Amino acid sequence: MKRANIQDVAKLAGVSPSTVSRALNGFPGISERTRQRVIEAAKKLNYKPNYRGQILTTRSTKNIGLLITDITNPFFPELVRGAEETASEYGYTILLGNTSESIEKETNYLDFFSRGPVDGVIISASRIPNEHIINLAEEGLPIVVINRILEHPKISYVSTDMEKGGYLATKHLIELGHTRIAFINGPSHSEAAERRFLGYKKALAEFKIRYNSNLVSFNVPVAESGHKETIRLLHTKNPPTAIFTYNDLMAFGVMKAVKDLGIRIPDDLSVVGFDDIFFSSFTDPPLTTIRQPKEELGKKAVELLLKLMKEERQGVLLEPEIIIRNTTTRR
Repeated sequence: MKRANIQDVAKLAGVSPSTVSRALNGFPGISERTRQRVIEAAKKLNYKPNYRGQILTTRSTKNIGLLITDITNPFFPELVRGAEETASEYGYTILLGNTSESIEKETNYLDFFSRGPVDGVIISASRIPNEHIINLAEEGLPIVVINRILEHPKISYVSTDMEKGGYLATKHLIELGHTRIAFINGPSHSEAAERRFLGYKKALAEFKIRYNSNLVSFNVPVAESGHKETIRLLHTKNPPTAIFTYNDLMAFGVMKAVKDLGIRIPDDLSVVGFDDIFFSSFTDPPLTTIRQPKEELGKKAVELLLKLMKEERQGVLLEPEIIIRNTTTRR
């Protein structure tokens, strides 16, 4: 059976081939009634666009590159789902790059994407320097960064308000009577870690609690780091009564260490995580954490990228929310 082509769709829909192309690719200037007629005709004929020809004609791949730090971290699948669903609505496909906390992989993926297989890139990875991103943007590659605030006329960003999240977590613990609050932070190179740290220090200063650098560490954001740091902290002469972690995975490590040492949560130690990943409500006890709007970050990033392709740059800050469960209690 002969495969349907764009002329067949145009004939059935009663429009020109160029109108079929514009309707199926989401171009403006096509009425919704015409667009639906074209879509129905394409479905009836089981029409599959010739994407190689489409790229030559429109100079568009209909692909979006998305870089994430660690696919094993449950934070990222929710973000990717939001991005994929929104991209699909606009006729785009997500090409995913998992960088495994490697600056070499981040650089290689970004350079690969810049050579043409995508129309734009979303970066939710922390090791690539701002200068590299700016250079590619100035060369014409549309870029949106997630959880990094980059003020540049050719780069859009969407971020949870990390400083506010760090503040909310620390304030919650202070209001419960804790004054020795450890912060097991993420990587020192990470802007998200730095902004959480600013929120942590802001809450301490507001309640006139002296900052103690011995209670703060910078780490790879995995459960093993939370476990290791907790063991160290709880064996100091004056251990903390509460621990705030960069993400929920690290909080899981804290809880495992505490259990290994025979210490009770929250009776002996309060714990607050960050992200509110799916598993956080199923720990024993359920984890108090700062919720990031993970799917919304992915959705908004795609929307901002499509606007940026039309030279409409924007920066968006999303609100964090403290989710109080059972790992915190009054001192």
